[in-house]
Amino acid sequence: MEYALLYAEGTDALPYVAADDNVGDWVDEVVASGVSEFGERLRPEQDATTLRVRGGELLVSDGPFTESKESIGGFDVIDARDLDEAIEIASRHPVASFGRVEVRPFVRWPDAEPGARIVPAGFAEREPVGKRYLLLVIADPTGERAASDGAAGDDPEAWVTEMDGRGVRLFGEVLRGPEDATFVRRRDGEVLVADGPLTEAKEWIAGFDLLEVADLAEAIEVASKHPMARGGALELRPLWPFDPHEDHVERTEREAADVAVRLEPRAVDAAALAGART
Repeated sequence: MEYALLYAEGTDALPYVAADDNVGDWVDEVVASGVSEFGERLRPEQDATTLRVRGGELLVSDGPFTESKESIGGFDVIDARDLDEAIEIASRHPVASFGRVEVRPFVRWPDAEPGARIVPAGFAEREPVGKRYLLLVIADPTGERAASDGAAGDDPEAWVTEMDGRGVRLFGEVLRGPEDATFVRRRDGEVLVADGPLTEAKEWIAGFDLLEVADLAEAIEVASKHPMARGGALELRPLWPFDPHEDHVERTEREAADVAVRLEPRAVDAAALAGART
């Protein structure tokens, strides 16, 4: 069964100690065991771009869809035997020792082909040919309408077909609801597991897609066509690749200069460029 592992600080985060980071060992283990499909870091939340469509108008802003400390710093897609194995894998990830790992099962559709995977086989070895963004699909009850009410442009499958055809959508899927989330932490050598939503927030991550585009402007154009731009919100997060086996003290020092600044173009500028291209 496939699960998304979502990494965040959580509400009781401890300081990150680069010298103790053993993520390279964790990656080697999950790859060798065959449970890993794909995973990557995300640029910090100030490089997020949030967009909504309301009244036919595209609204964009710099930053994440929420101000909570639950902003995602990275993700993995794994194929585990069951939830117990997924929790065990999550508990060994370095983030569990100072933040938390959210384990979310993907929706498995009744008509899915036997053996179908979220991430295409061999994808982890594929070299990027453009800029990659994780498109987080946010459910928000205050959206204009549910994406399933039959209105024009509200067919998720039509969006998937178009973006697959353009080659800008690499993979993605719907996640089961927050009531099926499991939160994993490791404190003082003890694995702590909590079920269900951690917060009362009305917005929650309903799924995600990995995009590969020319730039933020194209990512905004692609995301703006998603039905949930009207029924909820969308957050674009650029990937932040790194070598899990490098010296993490040196990496942390090297990245310190840009870790707290926005490196992405301003959302309004990118949206204007996207509009000029269409």
